[in-house]
Parts: sequence; structure tokens; C-alpha cells
Amino acid sequence: MRTQIHDNSINRDRACALSHGTWRRVGAKLACVGACALMVSQLLLPSVALAADWVNVGGTQYNNGTAAGDEAGTWSWDGADDMKLSGYDGAGISAQGNLNIGVTGNNTITAEARQSAIEVKDGNLAITGEGTLNATAGRWWRKSAVKVEYGSLAISGDVTLNATAGTDTIAVSGDGKTGGDVDIRGANVNVTAENNVPDTVGIHTRAGNITVSEGADVHVEANGLDTAIAVCAENYSSEHGGCIAVDNAKLNAEARNGNGASLALYSVGSKTDLCLSITNGADVTLVVSDRANVLDGVWMRAQDGVSRVLVENSSLTARCGDGTGYSRKHGYGIYSQSGSQSAIPRIDIINSNVEVSGNAAAIYAVNQGDAAPCLSIDGGSVVTTPAGGTVRETAGNGLVIGAAGSSTIQDVRTSDEVARSVVISSGDTVEPEPTPEPTPVPTPQPGGGSGTAAPSVTPTQASSTAAAPKPAAKAVAAKKSVGTLAATGDNATTAAAALGIAGASVIGAGFVASKRRDR
Repeated sequence: MRTQIHDNSINRDRACALSHGTWRRVGAKLACVGACALMVSQLLLPSVALAADWVNVGGTQYNNGTAAGDEAGTWSWDGADDMKLSGYDGAGISAQGNLNIGVTGNNTITAEARQSAIEVKDGNLAITGEGTLNATAGRWWRKSAVKVEYGSLAISGDVTLNATAGTDTIAVSGDGKTGGDVDIRGANVNVTAENNVPDTVGIHTRAGNITVSEGADVHVEANGLDTAIAVCAENYSSEHGGCIAVDNAKLNAEARNGNGASLALYSVGSKTDLCLSITNGADVTLVVSDRANVLDGVWMRAQDGVSRVLVENSSLTARCGDGTGYSRKHGYGIYSQSGSQSAIPRIDIINSNVEVSGNAAAIYAVNQGDAAPCLSIDGGSVVTTPAGGTVRETAGNGLVIGAAGSSTIQDVRTSDEVARSVVISSGDTVEPEPTPEPTPVPTPQPGGGSGTAAPSVTPTQASSTAAAPKPAAKAVAAKKSVGTLAATGDNATTAAAALGIAGASVIGAGFVASKRRDR
């Protein structure tokens, strides 16, 4: 079932259909699937990355090739890339190169002043296990609870990470081509950023992507003096990064107390495409304080590329102001902006439950160039608040959810036709059970015999007495699944090779399909 809100006179070029794809679209999808298969195959292959050159525990450096640890067994290092923490309570840990930290029991890392709690340079950091890791940065500007430079961060398993810092609590950066990613799978992660500094960020990636998946439960809170950003993925002039994905997981992001700007999810970049995807039963809640002049639940801003927000088979709640005082504020529940002359900003909501508010507008897609934006409600989803809500064109090449009508809205921030509180239901309502009709009771008839007397019911009476359908249930994240790393034996290698071959084949099919369309 496909329902798209375009009651107005938006021309067909603006209609952003999600189905009836052309051969070119099919080819692109095939190529994408193939690329994903190749990525998975690489993940399954045995790691050939270099081990750490050294690790530093509590101020003492240990070089590669020599195992180390303490007598109590609270920490140990195999002299390569594996470290174990079991009841550790001490100062910061750092490494040069790849480091895998396995966590059991309760562990606390408290960095000294001007130091990060956990810091890895020129390598990847993996945190896994079944215990708890409390990481607190030393009091200093840009010192993090977890910091990775020119590498990626992976947190998985049943581990719980409680990370606290003044800003950039979890900070990961890549080189523009590789690295810079934050990947949280199945784990519980609590991030707090609170500092009396101009910019406060909870999770911050530079030239990298942020992924929360496989039943992970992530809570991020940023309290800033001027700017407060809970989750930020930025990508300037690089080939990789700038996307945020929540897949079958929970994410709660709060940005509070920023006088200048408070943003829950923020992605910004130039010369690249940006995306936010909330899929597969994800449950996302965003809270933004009403104090700032700029306050957004979701702000995707691509200077020269496509900016896309996708909510599919999931739940999104974004509270960004109470819908008042909008004339002086940049406040949106969901905002997607592209600055390119040709790139399309788009917002797609498919079979999902969405409740958003914004002091300027609840949902807004706008392009500063000539390309038409896209705002699509599909898959059975319908706008229930405001009643009769629909997609409206705005001056300045934008689309917004507003009241019923077809005229162009001239000023989004001041028009009463703009919806500042929007509720979208998935349409998966439970049909009421039909009420069984009573068995007619025979009544005596003049002259003998029996019959039934059927009272007359008007259409108005019938509609008023019918049972109301139950409201659509919110999509919730599926039960957390605990993933395990693939073994590096022959089975994993064989599976990876098969996936790689399949991926390459599918990519080829995609290109062929695209070429057929070009003919």
C-alpha cells in the first residue's frame, strides 16, 4: 500500500515516488547490495591490521612484544592488540595502533587533568565483553572519555560503557577515506557531555559514520554553555562519513542549555551526500531545550550533495520547543537542507510512527539551489495531526507539512498554515472485532405465527455507535541480540570469499542494468 500526500498542485517532477523504479534505479540498488556484500566479506576475513606499538597504563608505557599486567589481575596486555580489564580502577589507558579491550566485572578509568580516559592513535579501538566500563576524562578542553585518532571505534556485546567528559565525550576521526566510524552493536552506552565551554558535543565523528544497531541502547546528553550537540557526524571535503544510522536499536539524544544552538542529531558536510536512517523497528527519542535560538531535533545540512532523512518501520519522537516563539528561532523537528544546484534534499517516512514539534516547523525539506526537494509519507503512514495535514510548497524551494491547502507558503516561520506539531501514524491499526448481531426474538403476530421486528437505524446512528479503531501501536526496537565476532578459521574465510564473489557479481549486474537504461 502506498499513500503519498500531494493534495496540492505540485508538479510531477516534484513527486518523489519510492516505487516504480527505472532500470537505472534497479541497477543502482543492485550495485549497493553488492557493495554491502563486499563490505561484509571484508569484516569476516581474518584481521591483518597491525597490533599496537605500545600501550600506556596509568602513566607507564609497555612496548610491543612483551606481555604486561598487574599482580591483582585487574588488567593485562598480551603485547600485541588484546587487553583485558577485570576490576580495574585506575588512571588513563592509551595506545599507538590497534587495541581490543575485553571487559568483565566493574571497571573505572579516571583520567588525570589534560588527559583522555581511553585514547588510541593511528589504529582502531574495540570495546567488548560482559562487564561495565566507566570512563571519565580529565578536566581540560577537548579531552575525551574515549578518543580515537585516524581509526574507528567499535563497541559490541553485553558491555556497558558509561562515558563522561566536558565535550567530545566520544570523539573519533578518520583521514577522509577510511576510519572515523563509531559502530555500536548490542551494547549499552551512556554518554554525558557537560562543560562550561562554547561547544559541547556528546558523540562526535570527523570524516566518519555513526551506526547504532543490533538491539543497542544508547543515551546521549549534552549540556552546553553556547552550543550543545548530542550526536554530530561531520564531513568536510572527504570521501567518507557524515551519515547516522539507527537500525533495530534504541537511541535517546538530548541537547540542553545551549544559548546559541541545541541540536540532537546533526550531520553537516560539503562535497558529499549525507543521510540519517532510522530503520527496522528502531526507537529514537530526541529532546532539545527551548532556550537556544537554533534548536533542531534532526538537522541534515549538505552544502554540495544530497541530504536524506529516512524513517522506515520505526518510531521517532522529537521534541524541539513547544511550538511557540517561533518567529525568532530556527527550530525544526526534522530539517533536511541541500545547498547544491542539483542535489535533492529529501525526507521519507515509510510505515512509521512519528511525533515531532518545532518552533518554526515540525518537518521541513529545502534546497537553496534549483533541485526540487522531496517530502514523502508512504507505506500506510498518514498524518493524523494536524487534521487534514498535507505537504505544502514554500517560497525558497521548500516543502513543509502544513494545513490543508495548495497555495505557496511565503514565510515558514510566521505562517499559521505551517504545522509546528505533527503526528504521523503508521497505519497498522488493529481492526475492531465485529459485534455479533443479536439473534432475533420471535414476537407474536396478529393472526398467529411469529416474526421479527427490526428497528430502523439511520446512517448517523450507525456511525456514532460503531466501535472506534484502536490507535496504531508504536514500533519498538526488537529484543537485543548479542553478536559475536566471527571466527578467523576456514569457515569464516570461506563465507567471506563467497560473499565477496556474490557482491562483485551483483555490482556487475547493477552496472549492466544501468547501462541498459542509458540505451
